[in-house]
Amino acid sequence: MPKVHSWSSQPKILIQPKSLGMVLQEAHLVSLPQIELALQDQIYYPYLRLGEILALRGWIKQETADFFAQEWWTLTKHRTRKPLGYYLQKSALIEEKHIEAILEEQRITGIRFGSVAVLQGLLKSKTLDFFLMYLFPKELGSSSLVSKYQINAQQHQQSLNTTQNTEYQLSQDIEDEEPEIIWID
Repeated sequence: MPKVHSWSSQPKILIQPKSLGMVLQEAHLVSLPQIELALQDQIYYPYLRLGEILALRGWIKQETADFFAQEWWTLTKHRTRKPLGYYLQKSALIEEKHIEAILEEQRITGIRFGSVAVLQGLLKSKTLDFFLMYLFPKELGSSSLVSKYQINAQQHQQSLNTTQNTEYQLSQDIEDEEPEIIWID
């Protein structure tokens, strides 16, 4: 009699999500010694979760711990994405006022959102890479400049030329005048 294989009897491979400590360390939000100390604290305070201890020690915000503990695993599995700023704000790494300033800078310079956040000191470069790697892997190797950079650069150059022409005209006017010396008694 032929042997019949039942697919339901095959072992299932389950992918376990990483622990909160591993995720936060990989995102460069906390260090290994900080995680180890928080785990030691958990022995004395078993009713506190790791994220709560890290937040109580001031190493991360409670909202950041909650975001990575409750939402990160699910987000990495979704195919649809919101803008990077949405996730940075939701994880309490960047505030709304910072997002507005970054978007304005991005509009002027053409530099990508995450790069502006890093340049402004709001985000570590490795934290940006972490978000890109898991949420926007196609963007990880992309240039930090958006495609409209050339347009913005041309507009910026035109405004510089206008400013330089004005400054040149002002300096010409100043050179034509006799310097006035004012004596103070």
